[in-house]
Amino acid sequence: MTTTTVHDDIRAFAAAVRSHLDDLPVDEVDDLLDGLEADLSDQAAEAGEHFETPDAATYAAELRSAAGLPERGAPRTARKREPLLKQVVDGWREVGEVIQRNPVGAWMLDLFGALRPVWWLVRGATWYVCLYLLVWIVVPSSVSGGLLGAILALGGNAVAWAVLLAAVTLSVQWGRGRWLPGNGVRILRSFLTIGAVLALPILAGLFAQGVGLALNRANAVPEPYVVSGLSVDGSRIRNIFAFDAEGNPIPVVQLFDQDGTPLTTVGRDQGPQTIDGYFYGGGGPVPVPYPVPGGNDAWNIFPLRELPAGSWMTPDDIANAEPTDFPFSRVQSLPEDVVKSATKTEQTPLPTAMPQPNADGQLGAVTP
Repeated sequence: MTTTTVHDDIRAFAAAVRSHLDDLPVDEVDDLLDGLEADLSDQAAEAGEHFETPDAATYAAELRSAAGLPERGAPRTARKREPLLKQVVDGWREVGEVIQRNPVGAWMLDLFGALRPVWWLVRGATWYVCLYLLVWIVVPSSVSGGLLGAILALGGNAVAWAVLLAAVTLSVQWGRGRWLPGNGVRILRSFLTIGAVLALPILAGLFAQGVGLALNRANAVPEPYVVSGLSVDGSRIRNIFAFDAEGNPIPVVQLFDQDGTPLTTVGRDQGPQTIDGYFYGGGGPVPVPYPVPGGNDAWNIFPLRELPAGSWMTPDDIANAEPTDFPFSRVQSLPEDVVKSATKTEQTPLPTAMPQPNADGQLGAVTP
């Protein structure tokens, strides 16, 4: 009977407390009174006959105070929400306090604090590079972008040096708190510092890439440019004209190298050609070979025939091409000593044979 009375008193007490909190939202009241009856029941079991319920009004006021709620009848004010920037600053400050409480973290912060002047210089240089990249994008130049390009742009450029010096000076003075320490400038400085932190790894990567490319170009061995066909000092030979010892033009002549291979202006690796493709479309005459019955066209019979620029280069045009005119009607004759010296080597008769097309279709000498 006594137990039943105690439970009734507890329920009546909880109802009275709830009535003193009826100005609050129901969900808040439920949260405040959650587990109240169970706690009082445990206290009553321990205290026995000496258990007494507290004053409901006083208990409700204590609950309000502990939860940070206004007193009964006082107007409720909305909780003021802190600005995002202040939340970030407070959170950063709390992180710093946690790090400082750790010995290793405190040592690292002390080390970074000692290196702050170095960071001021790096930050100013990073601002300069970012400004250089912006100008480089708007007004492209032959200098490469990135940190390497910004360094190369400093050579003898007074404007670039002035901008770099101004950026570094501004960064150092801001770091020392000497220039424009107002709140608005501090916010701008914070954004610029965050931008420098984010841009520094990217610029370092561009710098490493630029240095690597520069070193590769410095160590690279240039590949020699080989002109196809017959050339002199890198200039391609279009045609060959022969004159005898007396200086008279030789209308048709066959040329061979030291191995008896036909000497051609188009080269040996070009394959069968109906025209000299090197000169095709160049605005000048285009050499064509002589046709050889039963074989490929002969390119070692000089002077080669040529078609004027602008020709259609059809098979009929190539077949009807005219011999090329000599550049001179006559040249200076050779001295008699030179002629005698050349004829002495012909004391031993050489075997003769009719020129026949070889495997490449060129006219070659066949030993009988």
